[in-house]
Amino acid sequence: MRYILLVLAMSPAMGLAATVGEEKRFQINALNASDFEVIQGQNMAAAEFWCAAASYIENRQGLPETTRIYVRSPRGAARTASGRKGVVFTTNGTSVPKVENGLTLKVDAVGLSRTSAVARRYCRDAFTRSTK
Repeated sequence: MRYILLVLAMSPAMGLAATVGEEKRFQINALNASDFEVIQGQNMAAAEFWCAAASYIENRQGLPETTRIYVRSPRGAARTASGRKGVVFTTNGTSVPKVENGLTLKVDAVGLSRTSAVARRYCRDAFTRSTK
């Protein structure tokens, strides 16, 4: 019985360690209190950008998974890394136009949004694709 309680007590900590490790593979640079840029890495698609955004929101900012993340600047020349591409995200929904997200996963339009919890799901999708 004690073993089961110990395992249950450690479960949240193990989950946190797993998500912190996920973020280490992304280059993410803060621009201000609400904006940050995810720098495109090798073979990065939209899922990885959203995964990185969720990692930043939850791990570095300590915000809840209900936080909505918006595309402020679509994929293009990075602001914080010369010669690279990136996507600027924001948590300030009043600074971007309201758009319909639809069912397409993309980062090429200003105003697209996901909650951090939904964006976090793409971390598993990205990992699954990379191990097949």
